[in-house]
Amino acid sequence: MKRSLLLILLFSCLIYSENSSAQKFTLGIIGGTSSSQISGDGFYGFAQFGLMAGADVTYKINDKWSANFGLQFNQKGARTYPSKKTSAVYRLHVNYIEAPLTLNYHINSFRINTGFYLGVKINQKERTSFGPVDPERPFKTFDFGGQFSIGYQFIEQWELALRFQNSLAPVRNHKLTQAYSPALFLFGDWHQNMLNKGQYFTHLSLILRYTI
Repeated sequence: MKRSLLLILLFSCLIYSENSSAQKFTLGIIGGTSSSQISGDGFYGFAQFGLMAGADVTYKINDKWSANFGLQFNQKGARTYPSKKTSAVYRLHVNYIEAPLTLNYHINSFRINTGFYLGVKINQKERTSFGPVDPERPFKTFDFGGQFSIGYQFIEQWELALRFQNSLAPVRNHKLTQAYSPALFLFGDWHQNMLNKGQYFTHLSLILRYTI
């Protein structure tokens, strides 16, 4: 009798431990729209729009902190439209599979998220007013960068977030070694040197997340 009770107690403790551990993990489905630009192309503005979709896993550390790991499809690029000043048309489209790893801080219904991502290029398309760019100047296989977002849980299980991403390593080499004149310094010599190493993506996205 005592042995049976001991086995039941041990089994109950095991089940409780597994349930408590499972409650620390939640699965999220994400989708949204994005806009992006790339440095060194001579154009400015987040004019290339795209889509993103994927899933992530959140691990609850405590009531204030959590960590995220995800896998997502993301479209990046650059674009210019004809105007009164110019008839030039340019469009760059690069698709990636990305794996972000981030840390979250929770304040009531808000979640502040910061971390890094690693993207793997799927394909690229680049064209001007005269058609596809030939010869193609290939992008590097990987896009490594940092990201920051602010999310708001507006109803149970649903969150709306604004995310910013920027490459920390060049995604493609410049045609020339010097891309920016000294007059375009933004943050000093280090920023000038960084931009001259190659092109970098800057990316904004509006994301809707559903927690399962």
